[in-house]
Amino acid sequence: MCLLVCVAAGCGDTNNIDAHAGRDGKVCVDGAVCDEDTEEPGTPGPSDGTPSVGSPSSEGRFGGDAPDGDGEASAAGPGNDDSDGVAAESRSDVRVRHLTEIGPIGGYGNNVREEASQLGDAPLSRSIVFAPGYFSKTVKPLSFNVPAGLTGFRATVGLDGETLPDYVAHVGIESRDGTTLTSLTLRTGDVYDVSEDVAGAGAVTISVSILEWASDAVNSRPHVVIGDGRFVR
Repeated sequence: MCLLVCVAAGCGDTNNIDAHAGRDGKVCVDGAVCDEDTEEPGTPGPSDGTPSVGSPSSEGRFGGDAPDGDGEASAAGPGNDDSDGVAAESRSDVRVRHLTEIGPIGGYGNNVREEASQLGDAPLSRSIVFAPGYFSKTVKPLSFNVPAGLTGFRATVGLDGETLPDYVAHVGIESRDGTTLTSLTLRTGDVYDVSEDVAGAGAVTISVSILEWASDAVNSRPHVVIGDGRFVR
């Protein structure tokens, strides 16, 4: 006895199937047409240019807003542009560095301090003042590393107006290898503009000594001013 089983052609069956290449993977029995495979007119398919997940799109590479007319993402903040803000200030700052910004190697010693000063009529807001006392005549020399890219040293040097007139001081500035860059003998009222080439110097050392003490040295101090000392390009 033979049993006949009728199979109706339909979608989704897995007997005697023909694969439909280029479709979405649905298969039908014995070549039957699957209604599901028929695309409605106007429905965008994968080939219509619709971005797929992970593809570049109008949202940008990182999912942000589209670039504006200047080519910068509108989500970018002002600090992200190296041509402005802090980055630009950093580049500009490399052209001038004051001694008071850099600070001396090993720090300041007794009777040496940073303060605003004045020589003649010139106010010098970024000054280093050496003020040795009669009972503390030793003043620590100060050494400063020359910042990379800067090749000049500038300063205004003298004894300020509060120093008694009979003091005489000496200021020496040397490079790291001991080469003398500046040697000045100062009397009250003398003001010198120092301008030295420090290319290759590595560091400079400023030393101060008192050659002649005032008659009232016990009750007074000389003030040797290194005014607005700075390294420049």
